[in-house]
Amino acid sequence: MKSLFTLIVTYLFNTLFFGPILFGETPKAPAIFKEWITTERLISQESSNWEIEKSALKDLIELLEEEKQTIDEKLNSVEKENSAGEEERIKLADQNEDLKSAILPVSETLEKLEAKILSLAPRFPSPLQDDLRSFLNRIPKKDQKQTSSASVSQRLQAVVGALAKIDKFNSSIALDEKLLKVESGEIKVSVLYFGLGIAYFSDETGTKAGYLLPSDYGWEEFDQPTAGPAILEAISFYNRTAQKQATFVDLPFKTN
Repeated sequence: MKSLFTLIVTYLFNTLFFGPILFGETPKAPAIFKEWITTERLISQESSNWEIEKSALKDLIELLEEEKQTIDEKLNSVEKENSAGEEERIKLADQNEDLKSAILPVSETLEKLEAKILSLAPRFPSPLQDDLRSFLNRIPKKDQKQTSSASVSQRLQAVVGALAKIDKFNSSIALDEKLLKVESGEIKVSVLYFGLGIAYFSDETGTKAGYLLPSDYGWEEFDQPTAGPAILEAISFYNRTAQKQATFVDLPFKTN
């Protein structure tokens, strides 16, 4: 079957070329044929240009399809990451709630320990208070609970550190010096602490001597001049300056 284009060309050729002959007219074949050739070339050129443009459009469509696929893959990746991030956020939020629930009983116990340590602090001797100062400063007072920036872990470290210092002092012997009031003013004495139970003091001569017991207002003084020599002997053993081997020393003892 002839194409529509061929039929049209044939019709135009017969009409323009043979038509004039049939009707007795002088044909203008060369001019008409030349126009036909020009038209044919134009059509051929347009067809060729269309094929080139169609190929270019096809390549462009394929390139855009690849770009679209790449963008879709990136969007899917971002959506997956966002989904994973949201899941991780939810997981962390759940863990945070679990930690809060776990910390609550610890926090309640911690507050009781803090209150107990602060209430006992005035009863501690001066050397122990000096060792505890950095820990006690990190424990918020009752009226500072709401404004304190210290975390539970920081407060717990302070309490544990304070308890360790207290236990160490209570299970050892410590020597310190302090000023005690006398009629003439003040006198310096050496104080030998036996844990947190009792302490013995004496000046260099053994004249101002006695023992100290803890109370709610510090360590209470009890004078006992007759115990001066024995206390000085005990201090010399502690300092390793005694002139004789270790021996039993009779010291006064009393509890509140």
